[in-house]
Amino acid sequence: MYSWILKRKMQGKMSVDIQDVETTMALLSKAEVTEGKIFTPDDLCRILGVDGILTSNYSLSKPMSEGAAIALGVIAGVWGPTNEATVSLSIHDSSAKKMIWNYDHKISSSLSTPAKLVNDLMRQASREMPYFTGNN
Repeated sequence: MYSWILKRKMQGKMSVDIQDVETTMALLSKAEVTEGKIFTPDDLCRILGVDGILTSNYSLSKPMSEGAAIALGVIAGVWGPTNEATVSLSIHDSSAKKMIWNYDHKISSSLSTPAKLVNDLMRQASREMPYFTGNN
């Protein structure tokens, strides 16, 4: 996700700066932030020294094999999804101390790669995401 957003930043389509992954990981490690501990978005903003954070949750699944989808298409004339991706993105603003944006979406496709589905989801999300400008 970082590389996708960085690409948009380099194209001049993003109006804010984004912290690099290495700095983020180093600061989280230094603050002993681990998966088992619970931190609020405000805590994470303070630890990372940022104005806001983008949180994400991706889920990829394969509801049907490609062979089954092809067979279903040939026999019934209907193509079933071979890959499915679900994303939940949220932006939390430290100064407002609240979530300022949320995007939940599910996309499925026949004979498409999971990477393409995630790319399609990010393209759709950027149309609604604050800080992005212009056509994405």
